[in-house]
Amino acid sequence: MRADKLYLVGFMGAGKTTAALMLGHRIGWHTEDVDERIEARERRGVSAIFVQEGEGYFRQIEREVLQELLPQRNVIVATGGGTF
Repeated sequence: MRADKLYLVGFMGAGKTTAALMLGHRIGWHTEDVDERIEARERRGVSAIFVQEGEGYFRQIEREVLQELLPQRNVIVATGGGTF
């Protein structure tokens, strides 16, 4: 079996997005950032979502975004700091 996705996990600010972009460029794969997708979808930042809606709401949106990414192939996904 050949892998067609790579999920990067780690602490907030560890460099997951930077590493995903660099690796994606090197191997020719698309990159996705879960927090960026959430912010675009919600039209506000992660911190604002936590303050206004709470962590439970944020985690639900996070799960939905991860499920939306499942069909993609040859993709590197930079997860949020608390995803794992």
